[in-house]
Amino acid sequence: MEPLVGHPIRGLTDGFTLIGRWIQLARGAVADLLRQGAIPDRTPTSFWQATGLLVVTPYHDERFGSEPTEAPSSDEPIRMAYLHPLLAALKLPIDLNNVGLLRQGPAGTIHAISQGSHWMSQRGLERLIVIAADSYCDPLTLDWLMSARRIKTPEVPCGLMPGEAGACLLLETATSARRRNPPMCFPVLGAAVREEPCHFFSRKPNVGAMLAASLAEALGGTARREPFTGSIVSDLNGENWRATEWGYARVRLARSISDALHVMMPATSLGDTGTSSAMVSVCVAAMALRRGYARAEQILVVSSSERGHVGALRLSMKR
Repeated sequence: MEPLVGHPIRGLTDGFTLIGRWIQLARGAVADLLRQGAIPDRTPTSFWQATGLLVVTPYHDERFGSEPTEAPSSDEPIRMAYLHPLLAALKLPIDLNNVGLLRQGPAGTIHAISQGSHWMSQRGLERLIVIAADSYCDPLTLDWLMSARRIKTPEVPCGLMPGEAGACLLLETATSARRRNPPMCFPVLGAAVREEPCHFFSRKPNVGAMLAASLAEALGGTARREPFTGSIVSDLNGENWRATEWGYARVRLARSISDALHVMMPATSLGDTGTSSAMVSVCVAAMALRRGYARAEQILVVSSSERGHVGALRLSMKR
């Protein structure tokens, strides 16, 4: 037997499996946000009354022993098993009416960002905490990935390395950001999501049409005069289908994206972190802008999932 190459977070998730790992990862991410994001403690009621929470989760299909269906299934099981215990563990004084769940896998983070303003305005909020946590290192998920021949092994050289991560961000209105003036603040210049019908499980050729469309919208559509020459944070993970989709999208956007594009791939260091991968990419993009190793003052993030949800995001330095 050959050991797998993986990237578990030792010490934090040891002894936990499935949802237990998600909660551990999410708790660590939120603790980081509270410490580094200039966020007050849990006592100022005015701050937390104007704050919502959106939790991005994996798809709930054959990975967890159920068959995928065309009609969306109920959120109630995952609310009871994951969301409610997570809220109890976080102890954030956020009104339950301002807590949401988004089951869209990796691209759920970009969906949350693209719809964030609408979600906040509907509820009269000024800011929104978005959390994404997932693990590809628990036994059930490893069995699922192995059965689909997606893990990198001597027999499957073009596969992913399983990883795990929890990450979160604070999305807020421009007025709130100016008033708080946090140490890290990056305007979202464009965010777009699409759904690709020719996804991994459809067994149909994916020619990158929807990924290219989301990238074009995030870049500003046809209004852009010069090709984008900066950095992009990609979720390329070693799997053929993802590389093929990205290659076709690049060809479709040959005039919009320069050949000199600088590509960063967190999966080479962290493995594939599943649903949290896009959130991890957003955090990598933010740090690249802050520390000055992004190639320009704007940076792109792209995400796609095995179920067809794709998205693209463009961040900029604070002005």
